[in-house]
Amino acid sequence: MRRGRTLVAVALLAAGLGWVAVRGLSGNLVYYQTPSDLARRPPAGERLRLGGYVLPGSVERTGSSVRFVVTDGAAHTSVVNTGGVPSLFQAGQGVVVEGVLGADGAFHADTVLVKHSNEYRPPAPGEVPGAADLQAGG
Repeated sequence: MRRGRTLVAVALLAAGLGWVAVRGLSGNLVYYQTPSDLARRPPAGERLRLGGYVLPGSVERTGSSVRFVVTDGAAHTSVVNTGGVPSLFQAGQGVVVEGVLGADGAFHADTVLVKHSNEYRPPAPGEVPGAADLQAGG
């Protein structure tokens, strides 16, 4: 009798911990949409992430905002960013932007995250870290 109660208690505890873990993780997993996803089914004013590559020649800086086009190779989405952009932001770079799709068809972002390669290149002897980025206009 006592062993049965212990097994039921352990099963309930495991189920409770599993439920807490699933609920906690599902709220923290944030996926991003691609421009093709937005073209298929545009969201109705919900906040989301849009991922793709910055189309070369599309970056326009005006005052505190930056306009550019994000593409996934099949579709394009115009982005208006009112927040700051990282120093690594440039045309051809992979980005994930956070914001909402506006009624004007443009994605209005307030956060830009830059994707970068996973390759690390240490600075050459005598080179100051970041100097190569400054010389390249990054």
